[in-house]
Amino acid sequence: MSRIEKVERMVGYLTEQNWEAMYPFFTEDLVYKVGSNPLIAGAKAAAEYLASFYKIVKPAAHEVRGAWELEDGTVIIEMDAKYVRLADNKPITVPCCDVYRFEGDLIKEWRVYPDVAEVFK
Repeated sequence: MSRIEKVERMVGYLTEQNWEAMYPFFTEDLVYKVGSNPLIAGAKAAAEYLASFYKIVKPAAHEVRGAWELEDGTVIIEMDAKYVRLADNKPITVPCCDVYRFEGDLIKEWRVYPDVAEVFK
């Protein structure tokens, strides 16, 4: 399985909120960072952050616009994350670019650059 396919599979588990299935994709010392928020250390802490975000929105799908693997193994995914905003049941789109840095076959660093304007309208 390619690194892009690994990321896509992990994102599928994330969309399902299947945290236990998501953990094996990461190194034990995963670094997760969303935009300008502080760094989060570890896969379980990342899942806790995502679970709290999913109290605001319900994930629906990720529509990938482009996916690239660089020579050093870094994977970049450009996508539209589709959600339902729970406050008003409105479907929303969050344009996003994620950067995944690998150590061997596992994700060691995951940086998310979302445009969350629609989430908080």
